[in-house]
Amino acid sequence: MDKQIEYIAAKIKRLNNEIMQAVCEEKLFDSRCCEALDIPEEALEHLFHHIGDFLVHQDDIRTHELIRFVGGFGRKLIHSKIPLDQLIDFVYLTRFSILNLVEQELKTEELSIQSYHKLIKAVETVYQTITKKVLEMYNEEMSFIKHALEESNENLKMTLRELADLERALNEATIFAITDHEDKVLYANDNFCHIYKYSREEILGKKHDMFSSNFHPSSFFRHVWDTIESGEVWKGEILNQAKDGTKYWLDTTIIPFVDGNGKRYKHISIQYDITEKRNTEETLRKTEKLGMIGELAAGIAHEIRNPLTTIRGFVQLMNEKEIASQYGDTILDEIDRINFIVSEFMIFAKPHQIQFTDCHLTSILRSVIKFLEPEALLRNVNIEYDFPREEVCISGEKNQLKQVFLNLIKNSIEAMPSGGNITIVVEKTYERISITIQDEGVGMKSEQVKKLGEPFFTTKEKGNGLGLMVSYKIIQNHNGMIHVSSELNEGTTFHISFENPERSMLKA
Repeated sequence: MDKQIEYIAAKIKRLNNEIMQAVCEEKLFDSRCCEALDIPEEALEHLFHHIGDFLVHQDDIRTHELIRFVGGFGRKLIHSKIPLDQLIDFVYLTRFSILNLVEQELKTEELSIQSYHKLIKAVETVYQTITKKVLEMYNEEMSFIKHALEESNENLKMTLRELADLERALNEATIFAITDHEDKVLYANDNFCHIYKYSREEILGKKHDMFSSNFHPSSFFRHVWDTIESGEVWKGEILNQAKDGTKYWLDTTIIPFVDGNGKRYKHISIQYDITEKRNTEETLRKTEKLGMIGELAAGIAHEIRNPLTTIRGFVQLMNEKEIASQYGDTILDEIDRINFIVSEFMIFAKPHQIQFTDCHLTSILRSVIKFLEPEALLRNVNIEYDFPREEVCISGEKNQLKQVFLNLIKNSIEAMPSGGNITIVVEKTYERISITIQDEGVGMKSEQVKKLGEPFFTTKEKGNGLGLMVSYKIIQNHNGMIHVSSELNEGTTFHISFENPERSMLKA
């Protein structure tokens, strides 16, 4: 190791708070940084000691020791509510003190030009490491604040600078806007502009009613205003409209800022696009209703046709024996008319005509998993999956396939009241594409497994059996197969398989 660098490193280790104060007093750095921070002398000496050690050895061990010290030291400063800009100023003040020392040694010719350049490069490496660590810790702190905002209705008390830090943390993850007391937009992030399809210039200074879809009654917005005017946080779902007429459902949290007199002077809105979630829920509801109507129609038609067949037979017998033949023809005509009405009613029990397109199974599964993750977390259920790197496609109807996966994964979640793991595996071979959904739930008896998919058979206390019945029909309509294996108190596994469309193309 260069003796001159060892010499400078030893002098750096002797740097302390008095030297930094002297730098500030000589107007070489902004003195407000020194006044704003109350850094313990011992902590400052340890920082310079770690930097000196790194400059001498420049190895992984000293790098890890430096990062560990900065992590502990920086976390204490962050928890003491020191703003990020002041902490960065402090970091650069220590850097300036070291560079000032090095330049003085260079002037006194105690340091060669070659060693000077080596030192400068090493010092820059040190401070890049320190700065990166400090920013990582602040990002972690901002993530914690974001989580607290989403989960709590407590009134927020923050300075304008803390609000600016929070904005930076929220900008990437949310649809975010700041609004004044007259509901005029003061700030809108890129996500806000993107979803509403307005430029920032078109939005600033305008009121939020420009995004109204006219879906909600005026009483809805009066309730929103009454809530935030009283200083309380409002949470709910709003249907808004973009510039091009597209409507979006948004999970919205509005947080008011109040002054010392309790009067609101601005508020922020944090929104998430839940349009796809709402559409999926609506599709699920409609599918279950149609399935119930279809099975009900089939049951009614079956029960009506049985006695009609018997009656018709006896009437025909009456006609053959010329018993009250003048009434027999009339009775037969009326029975045929009832039978025609029942045949029309049977249309409800038949599947709708659907148009198949290319469906990406792994993308559909990821969408369903994301949709069900909140419910899984609430039930202490972990969903794991293993998908091929390339997309797996079949010909089908996307919403119906999504309905199947929603039913099966939701059943698996509900089958584990004490929590557990769900494993979803997609495999692709030359002949078949298979999806396996396995849980660690209560399981079923073999007699129960055999009845799965039958109308109104269910193992759940409040179930109706229609979900699995619809799922079986959808898989059947997609020329697929579904197989269930289960053991009581061991769990259940659903195996779904389709013919590989690539194999069909090769055959053709």
